[in-house]
Amino acid sequence: MYRITCKLLLVLVCLVSVNFVFAEEDRIKELEKKIDVITEEMEKLKLGAVAEPKYESFSGLGPAASKVYGVAQGLSIGGYGEISYSNYQDSTKKDFADAYRFILYSGYKFNDRILMNTELEFEHAGVGNAQSKEPEVYVEFSYLDFLLKKPFNLRAGLMLMPVGIINEFHEPTVYHGVLRPEIETNIIPSTWREMGIMAYGEPIKNLTYKIALINGLRADKFSNSAWIRSSRQQGAKVNADVGAVVSNIKYEVVQGLSVGGSYYRGEGSTGKGGDTDAITDKEADANLYEVHSEFRYKGLELRGLYVAGKVDNENDAFKNDAALKRVGKEVDGWYLQTAYDILPLIKTWTEMGLSPFVRYERYDTNKKVSSGTPDATLDRTVTTFGFGFKPHPLVVIKTDYQLKDTESDKTEGTASGQDSNKIDQYNIGVGFIF
Repeated sequence: MYRITCKLLLVLVCLVSVNFVFAEEDRIKELEKKIDVITEEMEKLKLGAVAEPKYESFSGLGPAASKVYGVAQGLSIGGYGEISYSNYQDSTKKDFADAYRFILYSGYKFNDRILMNTELEFEHAGVGNAQSKEPEVYVEFSYLDFLLKKPFNLRAGLMLMPVGIINEFHEPTVYHGVLRPEIETNIIPSTWREMGIMAYGEPIKNLTYKIALINGLRADKFSNSAWIRSSRQQGAKVNADVGAVVSNIKYEVVQGLSVGGSYYRGEGSTGKGGDTDAITDKEADANLYEVHSEFRYKGLELRGLYVAGKVDNENDAFKNDAALKRVGKEVDGWYLQTAYDILPLIKTWTEMGLSPFVRYERYDTNKKVSSGTPDATLDRTVTTFGFGFKPHPLVVIKTDYQLKDTESDKTEGTASGQDSNKIDQYNIGVGFIF
């Protein structure tokens, strides 16, 4: 009886042990299932998460403006901002502080072949005139891109003109100085955009081109100080009776060294689109060409640009206008710039940057005129030196000093008989892209 009881107990213990083992295995399997579910959900979240965007230029545009080209599909948001302060070294001119620009980029990629890209700009805190509080809000560009093949693509809408370096590539983290170069503001009018259609691409390795048919200029808005800058139509009730063509070519000779240039030829006429055509309309043709080169090696940056332009304003309506006949028939200018990011020499493997720079500009927006003597105060030289500090690749703090001079005999100042273009200034600013 004792032996039978012991055997029964032993069998019972074995059964309990087996049940315990099976229960543990069930629990382990259940835990494994839960872990698999959690892992699967994490993978889904990972795949669905928004990837960190790459800030790289596409087709000459700034890094933030190019964000839509890097998304797989759908909406893309970016932008940039600039705030600046200028201290004028003459008591006759008031110092200047400005919420200069705030930009929103909105893009939408419909598929791999078609996308929309738009820039909405608020200048001077969105107020164009400090007295009347007139708004200054622009659509800087808005176009559809049809990405067909590497050698040939099409763009249609309101587009930035591919002239010079800064006009397309103008975000505050990608150029040196608080303010953009004066030559790429007063001769090449930054930011220059017009309505039209463009073909662009890379037919052979390292060689890119752009050619566009666009609207012309407002000839009645030419000026002697800023030349054709005020004649940009900017996509607002465009006078499409006048047209223009602009072309651009760029070649990367070796890694870090590129050369390029552009040519613009266009007609100009009076008035906006929809106005009545009149025999008294002021008409003129404008020609502009520029060549430039850039070199980058490690922290070193070198840049040079030359530009020249002509306006044919020989018709009677143009010559009889007292202001327009002083517009420069011929203009030209050039600048050289060098910069070096010294921070990697001090602290290796850092994403921060510290770049001292110097830029020398010489330009004349009144080199030759239709009537009278060219204005010597518009034959200008500007030497800008300073530095930019990047605590983060997308943020920059800038400061510089500008030495200004002209070929006139007048003393510096803003009063009658003085030359305001001789007033030196100190600038400081901050900028960011996102």
